[in-house]
Amino acid sequence: MKKDKIMKEDKTIKKDKIKRIIYARTFLALGGIYFILIIGFTIFQISQEKKAAGQELRTFAVSVNNAVENILKDNVDNNNRVTDIAKIKKEFIKETEFFTSSGSEVTVFTGNYELIFNTNHNYWLCSYTEYWEGSKQYIAYGYLNPGDWFSEKEVAELEKYLYTNQVSPKAKKEGDFLSYSLDLEGFWVDDGIIIPDKISVVALYVKTVINRDEKGNVKAATLNKENIATYVSNYKNTEGLPYFQDGNIYLRTNNNRNSKSRNELRQILTDKEILKEAIITLPDYSIKRMGPFNYHYYLPMPYQNSIRVLSEQNYYSEFWTVVGRNVNMWERCSTTLIFTWISCFIIFAVSALLLSEQTYKIYKEREELEKQRQEITNAFAHDLKTPLSIISGYAQNLLENIHTEKREHYASHILANVNRMAGIIQDMLEMSRLETKPFQIKYEDISLGELCSKIINRYEHICNDKAITASVEGDAVIKADNALITRVIDNFFINALDNTPQGGSIRMKILEDTFEIYNSGSHIPEDKLDEIWLPYKKADPSRSNTKGTGLGLAISRIILETHKFSYGAKNINNGVVFWFNFR
Repeated sequence: MKKDKIMKEDKTIKKDKIKRIIYARTFLALGGIYFILIIGFTIFQISQEKKAAGQELRTFAVSVNNAVENILKDNVDNNNRVTDIAKIKKEFIKETEFFTSSGSEVTVFTGNYELIFNTNHNYWLCSYTEYWEGSKQYIAYGYLNPGDWFSEKEVAELEKYLYTNQVSPKAKKEGDFLSYSLDLEGFWVDDGIIIPDKISVVALYVKTVINRDEKGNVKAATLNKENIATYVSNYKNTEGLPYFQDGNIYLRTNNNRNSKSRNELRQILTDKEILKEAIITLPDYSIKRMGPFNYHYYLPMPYQNSIRVLSEQNYYSEFWTVVGRNVNMWERCSTTLIFTWISCFIIFAVSALLLSEQTYKIYKEREELEKQRQEITNAFAHDLKTPLSIISGYAQNLLENIHTEKREHYASHILANVNRMAGIIQDMLEMSRLETKPFQIKYEDISLGELCSKIINRYEHICNDKAITASVEGDAVIKADNALITRVIDNFFINALDNTPQGGSIRMKILEDTFEIYNSGSHIPEDKLDEIWLPYKKADPSRSNTKGTGLGLAISRIILETHKFSYGAKNINNGVVFWFNFR
């Protein structure tokens, strides 16, 4: 008992180990395929996004170049020379929000590669009234570099006020906070650059609501103002710069304004040597990788989209507008990539699980088939061994003329055992034919009652010898193959005869949709009820007390499944019932 338990545990451990190996190999194989495909898709997606970003830059650069041309043509003479550099810079600064949209930077060069203007997002954009002409007000724009005039702490505080406006809650009623206003209280202008005297931070509160938007937020109102803080630059005007009284600092909406990558982009755009090299490759844009997902795009545009060829690889335009953009591919692709990675991972994981289960199932089926093959081979050899031994013994006696008076007895037993062996081989061939070759079912009307009566008459002498009572109850006409169904019921009856004790009974009952055959005797172990339908699987493991080939129920199973009839066996009081449903 202990040895059997140990062997059973060893088999379980072996199966678990094989299962783990199958699952591990399947997951590793599909995991490798997953990573290869994901890497390939990621590279492809980024390459497509790089092309898309380049096309977006080209479209944007055309718009920027048009805006630059509109400013230039109003501020150049007949020789395309800038008439008022300060004025033109103010005009360019006015367009800063447009020029720096989507992470872009813009520079403008003359045909001799002199820098006229460049965006600098580290600077604050300011507006002010340059002068009045009657009742008409002329607004000018300039850059303010806070780091030149205030400490890092002061700059951080000022920027906090600026960017609070982006996240502050919307005002709903009188008295609610609306926003901060950063006002220039006196400043000087030096070639488009603002030099502050004082910056006042003013908190704005709703005094009276004039208008609301669709969501009920305050859209227009009279205001209460509260001065929060004042910052002084302590600049001394020693150069006679023009002084102005009032101005405003605007919120810059672009992100990454002080990033290292953005600063590197500005340096590239202001380098005239890089511009000279890029002009040769026009109209293509250039891409420079700055990090795992960071790229700098660079594209120069000629004034009025025309170029003069001076010599080989030497081109000239009156002005050059250079547009650059810092593009983070992760920001552009992350949503698509993450969705693809996760969805593909789930698909591959589920596929690997299903494939592992199917592979393990096939392995178990093959193992079971191999086990059945070995059992069938052993059983077949066992069934042939006995008659062969008998034939060998009787043949030896005949050769040696032992008990010559029994020659007929020997011959008859040899013939009986040959016939038994022929029956075993015939059943094996029949089993093989039914399993491997599709066969045509010849459907016809069959009276089960009449068929059962014929079978009882066929085995009447055996029943009489064992004092077995055989009977049939009921009748039904079914559509089936007469020869095949006869084989099934015959096999059921032979099985019942083999397992019915002396003086027992066999009853065949035909119900509305079911055929049953009962035989008295011992029960079949519950764990064997499914196995008995397999070749050489008998309720009696020793097999020595039965005369059948062990293939009758297996052949019956194939025939019933071919007819699509359900079937089974069950233990009842004092006996066993085999059945099949013919509807």
